[in-house]
Amino acid sequence: MTKKKYEKYVFTNCIEKPNLPGHTNAKTTFSFRGARQISGANANFGFGLTSKPLLLEKAPHKHDTDEYLVFLGGDPIDWAGSFDAEIDFYLGEEQEHYLITKPTTIFIPKGLWHTPLNFRVINKPVLFAMILLAPRFTKTMMSGEEYSYDGPGYKGAPLTLDLDKTP
Repeated sequence: MTKKKYEKYVFTNCIEKPNLPGHTNAKTTFSFRGARQISGANANFGFGLTSKPLLLEKAPHKHDTDEYLVFLGGDPIDWAGSFDAEIDFYLGEEQEHYLITKPTTIFIPKGLWHTPLNFRVINKPVLFAMILLAPRFTKTMMSGEEYSYDGPGYKGAPLTLDLDKTP
């Protein structure tokens, strides 16, 4: 087969097994791991379905780039009407609380402290997307500790995440 001029920009290996299997009934998730998968990429993102309560992030952190979080109902025929959940989210060092009860997008400018993120009540599955405008997912905790994640199984990373052991 002839090599195409722009094929380095087309990546189809974005399907992963859920790395939080106790909190979803989804068989797969969709993730793009940024520059690890396409050299020069300046974004990484993931889409997952949450169908059970989940404290996804326990402690505040920040990034050195902008991030977007998207919360939608899990039915693609009706993103809005199928949203039936209560999600707690916090912004800023003072931990300003936001209760998400309908489809929502949150813009998190670089350097803004955010989380915890608690999918407290899930009556119907929620599609959750994280879009970080960086070549790699890295977060800085208030303690100064940095945590990076390049995907399940990559360079020895666990296939499933133990949220009690991740910052």
